[in-house]
Amino acid sequence: MEEGVFFDSGPIPVGDLTGSRTLTIALYGVGEPNAEFQIRNFSTQSVSVLQRVEIDIKPNKEPNPVNLKSRDVIPVAILTTDDFDATMVDPLTVEFGPDGAFEAHGRGHIKDVDGDSDLDLVLHFAVQETGISCGDTSASLTGETFGGEAIEGSDSIKTVGCK
Repeated sequence: MEEGVFFDSGPIPVGDLTGSRTLTIALYGVGEPNAEFQIRNFSTQSVSVLQRVEIDIKPNKEPNPVNLKSRDVIPVAILTTDDFDATMVDPLTVEFGPDGAFEAHGRGHIKDVDGDSDLDLVLHFAVQETGISCGDTSASLTGETFGGEAIEGSDSIKTVGCK
């Protein structure tokens, strides 16, 4: 190796390195360390990015009435946008409402619910399992894509059947 010539050794793997570690760096010559420094209290962190998604509770109905006395299901569409492909959502990971109801049929179906020529994901949730209460003005869902990316979305609702 010539003096003054640099080579990229590539990334240094840091998984599961915690506590004090000594990292020796050879600046010139192979196997001849001439610089040493210590990293203390080293820890690794995983960072997950939460993808905000657009949802439509009771697609094409406004103001999204939710009858709390109903024994039926609430359809909820996760919309495909320029920034997000709803068909990549794993339906089995999606939870809806304060109590985290799961998809009532154990699957979703793909359909263009908003008329924009792209495919959206429609899921159904049992009203009684959602935990939505009288006076709630919005409901949210969380889930993951097949690639493990966390998603979250919410839409307005109007609760009925409260008396």
